[in-house]
Amino acid sequence: MNADLKTQIPDFQTIMLPMLKLLADGQPKSLNDVMTLLSSHFNLTQNHLKIKVPSGQMGLFRNRVGWTRSYLKNAGLIHYPSRGIYQVTDFGKDYLKTNPTDLRIKHLKKMPKYKEWTDTFNQDQPDLVDSTLTKDIVSKTPEEILANTVTQLNKQLATEVLDKLKENTFGYFESFVISLLQKMGYGEFREDSGTVTGGTGDNGIDGIIYQDRLGLESVYIQAKRFTTGTVGSPDIRNFIGSLALQGVNKGVFLTTSKFSDSAMKTAQDSKQQKIILINGQELSKLAIEYNLGVQEDNTIVIKKIDLDYFEE
Repeated sequence: MNADLKTQIPDFQTIMLPMLKLLADGQPKSLNDVMTLLSSHFNLTQNHLKIKVPSGQMGLFRNRVGWTRSYLKNAGLIHYPSRGIYQVTDFGKDYLKTNPTDLRIKHLKKMPKYKEWTDTFNQDQPDLVDSTLTKDIVSKTPEEILANTVTQLNKQLATEVLDKLKENTFGYFESFVISLLQKMGYGEFREDSGTVTGGTGDNGIDGIIYQDRLGLESVYIQAKRFTTGTVGSPDIRNFIGSLALQGVNKGVFLTTSKFSDSAMKTAQDSKQQKIILINGQELSKLAIEYNLGVQEDNTIVIKKIDLDYFEE
């Protein structure tokens, strides 16, 4: 019975256009509001809503609505004015005025915001849910499909991490990058090895990591929380000047945005100071790798045959 009900639950691409239309009035709506409206739209019963994802940790329909929400946001069609609240954007309203009859990933790929998102996270892996890839998926081994799925999940998680960093204060971002570098092993000899110095009179230095107990070896940090735009060459030159003023030769420049080509060249050409640049994409990936601001959601155990056991 559950198998029949499961086939009646729409996939997340099918949910895209109905969800956008339900938000067309411009009023902010909670996840529960959206779930109620979409359940009614697709004629789903409580029995449908009780069906779980394979891990059993979430309702299948709720999970698909969550993925729909993420893709619509990445395309700039909706935004989150506050936690757990969804609202159509002006771009979303304009798109609905074109009277679309369908909305799927192939349509999102033509939208500027979605292209910007894919460029940001270097999405060289195809979307497994793209219907044009059915033959390609069939030709892949289960291990390849699993690896691609994990990649897609991590890209979406990286987007969420970066969004949260952009939403928070400058002070929070400065503390975050100190914590990240500590988790990466810099100054690991003691918990207070990192210091946030950002503020008035910081001389362009937002933090310091002490790499030894006496503080003889230090890494100086500049953190730029940009919601738009890129870090340019003047920012890097100012940072190099601040390092020289402090008499140190190691610096890490981190941003939620990107570095311009001239900024990267300025860092590479620096002879006296060694400058490492970490953009938003790399920053969010490092946060995931070192478990900062993220947590394990589910563990899948993959077993293989124990050939030694069957040896006589």
